[in-house]
Amino acid sequence: MVNYYFDTFKHLKSFDVLPYQDVVDLYLKNQSKLEESGFEKLGGTSERPINSDLEDVDEKGFWGGYEPRYFNINTINGGVTHGKADVVSMNMKGLNKDWSHFVYLELPYQLFERYQISVHSNNDITKYKEFLNELDLDEITPSKVRNLVLKYDTKYPEKNTIQDYFGEFENLAWRMDLDEGQYVSIKESGIIYPICYNSKFSILDRGTHRSLFLSHTKSDVPIFIQHPRLNAEKIDFIWEVSLGSHLSDIVMRVDTHNKKLKFFKEVL
Repeated sequence: MVNYYFDTFKHLKSFDVLPYQDVVDLYLKNQSKLEESGFEKLGGTSERPINSDLEDVDEKGFWGGYEPRYFNINTINGGVTHGKADVVSMNMKGLNKDWSHFVYLELPYQLFERYQISVHSNNDITKYKEFLNELDLDEITPSKVRNLVLKYDTKYPEKNTIQDYFGEFENLAWRMDLDEGQYVSIKESGIIYPICYNSKFSILDRGTHRSLFLSHTKSDVPIFIQHPRLNAEKIDFIWEVSLGSHLSDIVMRVDTHNKKLKFFKEVL
């Protein structure tokens, strides 16, 4: 089961196959719901997918040449937690040339609970999981979050430096690239957007924070991945998807005929 914030995606079942535009419409519906709910509107001006096959895109620019719109869903402090529709920050190149549909899957939380070891810019989430376990011991309040962060800052003072589009910046290693506001939002209200991949054979280069936080709340992890056949034609090969280094290099075998997922530690 997936703990969803809105009802928009709740009707979906694992292995459902949806045309591209249907998936985009679901994401944009929740984007509108966030605006209607009064969340602060921030970020860039991109509120739709782009396709570099059809329009000029500076792929070396910020966010690949298009800055997505997002909403601040933080409820615990004065910080900013991005609520962003995946499809407004994706390049849909190849659409109707080598793909046209998405497959919806709900991945078991136990997989991430056991095997996820990192997120995008933090290669060791062990200490952050320790923090989350302590945070969950009783009611979460803004003051509790603030005081617990200070406690762990003192306990684990080591710092790391990472490079992003704007340059290098330094932060405490234990919470590098992690946001308590996102965790609290998912724990208390559920996930707003499934993780969407513009790929067929590899995932988890995005969405690692959502998978970490969902699994910690015992919610399965919902994803969309491109159907590997144009027009969703029958898959006549063994479909294997790499889950990458964040998930201990596990490989997922997707059996759409029998509607089963199998996971392997090594490529077969």
